[in-house]
Amino acid sequence: MGNVTLFAKLLPFPAVTIISGRAVFSVLILGLFFLLRGKSVSYRSFKDFLSVFGIGILFALHWVTYFHSIQVSTVAVGMLSLFTYPVFSAILEPLFGGKRPDPFAFFLALFSFFGLFLIVPDLSWENQMFQGVVWGVVSAVLYAIRNLLTKEMHVHYPSSQILFTQLIATSLVLLPFADGLFVMIAEPKYLVFQVVLAGVFTALAHTIWIRSLSNLSVTTAGTLSTLSPIYGSLAAWYFLGEVPPDRLWLGGGVILFCAILEVFRKQAESGKRVEENPN
Repeated sequence: MGNVTLFAKLLPFPAVTIISGRAVFSVLILGLFFLLRGKSVSYRSFKDFLSVFGIGILFALHWVTYFHSIQVSTVAVGMLSLFTYPVFSAILEPLFGGKRPDPFAFFLALFSFFGLFLIVPDLSWENQMFQGVVWGVVSAVLYAIRNLLTKEMHVHYPSSQILFTQLIATSLVLLPFADGLFVMIAEPKYLVFQVVLAGVFTALAHTIWIRSLSNLSVTTAGTLSTLSPIYGSLAAWYFLGEVPPDRLWLGGGVILFCAILEVFRKQAESGKRVEENPN
């Protein structure tokens, strides 16, 4: 998931346009997969379909805000801001189960924001790094909610079907605002970028990601992916020449520390529950 961020810089188009192309090509690829495998994409009820479709709208907003965050700042800033989402998941996941959030989750959230402050000490909208952080945090909240809602639906439907419906919703919502879409896909180089982005980093990667949510908590699944900002930032350094400043490594270290601490905390809680309820 880390290297997908490079496309926000490699494709010189607005975030809405890039995400529209990504969603449309992903729908075509997954649709072909369903056709060749003879798989059904029907839902038990129209209510279920609307629920998954609505989650797809959240998915669209997450993608656009994420890519916009990277475009106005850097790959590293956008990714590190997004990766506050495991902490938001730690707060929101109990609420979805009708429980009270652990106070320690709020402490981790505050500590993560401290890490973001270290990245951008100038809290002014004129500062592009600050803009990137704000858009990244918005994207993180949307992504956490999307993952939690998707986990609930995955109990009843396969991951590929859920993703397919969400991508259809993303396409329909964003296409009217996709300025320059035909110009983008008419250029062979950009067309190849879109096919790779859609096939490898969307249809395949997100199907696997949604499937993982059936076996792991959203929080745990999120924290296991905390290496993404590291290799994503290094890839941006190598391919795009974006050299992260020292303060970014410091702030990023704080954010990733919170995420890693959360996964160990969740593992400890799971072990305790198993001991208390061995049957």
